[in-house]
Amino acid sequence: MIILDGLNPAQREAVEAVEGPVLILAGAGSGKTRALTHRIAYLIEGKGVDPASVLALTFTNKAAGEMKERVERLLGRSGRGMWVGTFHSVCARILRAEAEHVGLDRNFAIYDSNDQLTLVRRAISALEVSDRQYPPAQVRGRISRAKNAMVGPAEFARSAGNIYEQTVAKVYQHYQREIRRSNALDFDDLIVEPVHLFQEHPEVLARYRERFRFLMIDEYQDTNRPQYLLTKLIADGRRNICCVGDDDQSIYRFRGADLRNILDFERDYPEAKVIRLEQNYRSTQTILDAGNAVISHNKGRKGKTLWTERTGGEKVVLFRCANEREEARAILDAVRTLRGTAGRTLRDFALLYRTNAQSRALEDEFRRAAVPYVIVGGLRFYERKEIKDILAYLRVAANPRDGVSLRRVVNVPRRGIGDQSLAKVEDFAFAERITPLEAMGRAEEIEGLGAKVRGAMQRFHALVRGLTEEKDQVSIHRLTEAVLEQTGYLEAVREEEGTVEAESRVENVRELLSAMEEFSERAEDPSLDAFLREVALVSDVDQWDSRADVVTLMTLHSAKGLEFPVVFIGGLEDGLFPISRMAENPEDLEEERRLFYVGITRAKERLFLSYAMDRRRYGSSGESHPSRFLGEIPEPLIERRMPGMFEVEKQSRVTGHGSQEAVTGQRTLDPRLVTRDTRPRSGEVSGAFDFEDTLPFNVGNWVIHPTLGRGQIREKDGVGPETKLTIRFDTGATKKIIIKYASLEPA
Repeated sequence: MIILDGLNPAQREAVEAVEGPVLILAGAGSGKTRALTHRIAYLIEGKGVDPASVLALTFTNKAAGEMKERVERLLGRSGRGMWVGTFHSVCARILRAEAEHVGLDRNFAIYDSNDQLTLVRRAISALEVSDRQYPPAQVRGRISRAKNAMVGPAEFARSAGNIYEQTVAKVYQHYQREIRRSNALDFDDLIVEPVHLFQEHPEVLARYRERFRFLMIDEYQDTNRPQYLLTKLIADGRRNICCVGDDDQSIYRFRGADLRNILDFERDYPEAKVIRLEQNYRSTQTILDAGNAVISHNKGRKGKTLWTERTGGEKVVLFRCANEREEARAILDAVRTLRGTAGRTLRDFALLYRTNAQSRALEDEFRRAAVPYVIVGGLRFYERKEIKDILAYLRVAANPRDGVSLRRVVNVPRRGIGDQSLAKVEDFAFAERITPLEAMGRAEEIEGLGAKVRGAMQRFHALVRGLTEEKDQVSIHRLTEAVLEQTGYLEAVREEEGTVEAESRVENVRELLSAMEEFSERAEDPSLDAFLREVALVSDVDQWDSRADVVTLMTLHSAKGLEFPVVFIGGLEDGLFPISRMAENPEDLEEERRLFYVGITRAKERLFLSYAMDRRRYGSSGESHPSRFLGEIPEPLIERRMPGMFEVEKQSRVTGHGSQEAVTGQRTLDPRLVTRDTRPRSGEVSGAFDFEDTLPFNVGNWVIHPTLGRGQIREKDGVGPETKLTIRFDTGATKKIIIKYASLEPA
């Protein structure tokens, strides 16, 4: 069969082993997605399995989309009927179909982390306890951990052993009561509720067991207890379960991932077949040798050794830096020097770090050098205020019981409905056993409200009811346009914000409309409910555009599943990586080592590691020591370099032909990458550099002057370093400035 062509022996074995339980231990870069997608195609094409009998689960929308596309390419036709998706999206689909069994309406809302935090804050306030003693984010995390352990509010309260736990138990009970009153679920509920559904309704479980004859789970090492129970309940029917994962890449313990799920697979399924994918198609042998050496120090693993036909490879470069600023400059120098060699572009480079705070020094250097970059895991598109506002209107239209979304937009734009008035509405709603929205429709019955507020509430009620009636009659794009027209949202934004900020927010709303059009064109179900469900489950990596020609900055956790030709891992110091609190517990230390292993194995061709001898943390500097993990890499694999000028390897070693840059060892700097400060740094080639229009000095752009502060460019006269700019500063002053004397930076 063509489907089996091009597979190595281990991959082919994994594809053809379709009956009974199978565990595929797939090392980094070993083609696990290839094996999984070929296996699905083989079931359908080679074994005649109905696509609707296949359930494939993974963790990101991007991975699910790629899996489905690959299967359809292999089949040469649509795979319509297959259930391929993330745990959360598949569970949401099941719950919508079985809503009556779990006490929900089919149009239930999915609350994100911000919504959850809002509910926790309200619960803490209602219980009249201090949010200093009980920080909302900390309490939310405790509730999440309880849910991931399948511990409900009542059981949590029974086991609470001290005042703190007892108070959290009360918050948990209040939180869960409110979320259900809002006809909503949080991310944890999406997995927990189907487990309860299957446990409490055997007839429903039997239906899904009959439907899903073949179950496949990607990234099995990342599953938590509810996900484990869910898949085991389904699989225990026919026992045709195939789990693909890598115990050496289990890095989400803090989210509840349980490594024992993959380590104990053969205990759950004694008849299981275990297949190891050890041939790596991503990295050089040098990089793999470094990763193998590091991970071999872990005891909690099944064991495998990655190998590749790409023998040799450049040594791992290790920078020893004085501080985090020098570390950032060393990385920047290497990026600027390597760019252009062997056809490299900026998107070939990834900068990985243990904590989000480490990006600050890197960002400062890259901004000064005008090197474009993107941070994966920064503020997401769907987390921007204007986007959340519009989505909140749509969520209330889809689910009028959604109290969190209603609270968000009831006075946006301003309608004169304050917190005190809203509290009276909620008290009335509680007493009458109706929703706050219904209470607004009866505002004339609520004591203590002025005539103006009553009118505003009734108009808001009419607006939402109109949207609710219209939502199934028009496209989501048209419904959103109706929201904008009837609320005057964009006009309010323009009135409240400065010109540039307002237009940026307006453009974001227009982009949302574009996203809706695109969704309507591709989705099998183009309904409002389906769109809100998809948006609620978008992750950081789902929104990362791998085609953009920018350097990628992200945490090591975010990098899992990705690959780059050149990878930098910074901050390799004890106390930072591994984090000091993690080094105290052997299991935590092993997870930190797995995280380092994940970082190493993201690199395809070059790997750079760095540490600082002195790093500013928590507002003060302190002496640092190299990470213990560095000592686990064999010395022959390492090339130690001091920060400064990074020498360009002769291009002929990489491409087989020479160039002026390769012969002279000098680098030709792209003018777009030059800092405004043209003084050479230590070891850097000096010279006169040209400025181009691609620098951020165009009319309309915002810049920062070292003494005058932030300003917007209003006029531009000339080219090159003699260019004169007319800048209007936030102070109100307007100044004419020559670029080469100004030391301007992009805002």
